[in-house]
Amino acid sequence: MIKLKDILKESKVSYLTEAFKSKLLRKFSMSNRGSLDRDLYSYLATQGLEASKIEDSQITKQSRLPGKGVSIAVTGKKVTLYAKGNRYWESNLEIDKGTIVCVFKDGKALWYTRSWRSKDIQVKNPTAYGSEDMKTFGLNKYGWQSPNSVKKIDGIQFYKISMDEDLPYMGAKEIRKLRIDIKSGSWKWRTDNDFKSENERRYKDAITNLYDDPAKVKKVIKKTKDYANKLITGLVGGKPNAVSYSIMKGKKMDPKDESDVMRALSDITTAMVKFYEQVDYYKSDLERDKQDKERYPDNKYMGKNAAERGKKLGEMSNQITSGAFARIW
Repeated sequence: MIKLKDILKESKVSYLTEAFKSKLLRKFSMSNRGSLDRDLYSYLATQGLEASKIEDSQITKQSRLPGKGVSIAVTGKKVTLYAKGNRYWESNLEIDKGTIVCVFKDGKALWYTRSWRSKDIQVKNPTAYGSEDMKTFGLNKYGWQSPNSVKKIDGIQFYKISMDEDLPYMGAKEIRKLRIDIKSGSWKWRTDNDFKSENERRYKDAITNLYDDPAKVKKVIKKTKDYANKLITGLVGGKPNAVSYSIMKGKKMDPKDESDVMRALSDITTAMVKFYEQVDYYKSDLERDKQDKERYPDNKYMGKNAAERGKKLGEMSNQITSGAFARIW
């Protein structure tokens, strides 16, 4: 049974020691001047490229900078990169054969930085806000980061990696998106117990201080919460049950397939977030109904907002508990 913590955790393994299928990538990722590091491979994973699956036969060496795909610019011999501009701290740099100068995607240099809120890198335009903190993969040598400059280096070679969708190493994008969807579109939970704890907390918050809350609405909220807990336990808690079997079978999903499980997790978590949003609105409707009735006691059309919201909650609950939670957005 797939464990949620194994699905959601970001890889802590350094690509510098990862057993690449490609000898070239292993060579390019060794600890020396201008070598590639994990930041590049993490970014490429967001684009759908699983670097560990690339083979040498899928990397082509060219003398010209390709206009498509990923291109790693490598020196074909020992050269000197001369300092550019009037920056007094810059100096000429002599580099050996096999040094990575820069990395390009679709003919443009990859400029990246790190967010102060996140460890994930952000690839941007070098003219964007905060560009003073941006750098390029490889040497990151001032003046030798643009396509025109790099192409002028004597003996420069480009190792191209195509990003056509039908290639066997292209597939990380969907998995990455599902991971992001689960985390950003819902609660940040790592195990089925984390989900149930958060679900219980949201449930208790939902029914607290709901004065004059019809018993029917309370039952609807509880029924939906209990269903979600059972489903998560069945999917990733190691205890398959009738609920999880029914969901996976009805959607023709494989409970042992990571992407199928993550898709189901993303759907149910997003549905529960939307459901509790409506519960929050229901609280506001109750308050507004009370005020409207006090303000307009003779108006029979006032004070019906909560009833309409309660009906919507019932419909959403039926959708979720019948397994149609993917329809809730």
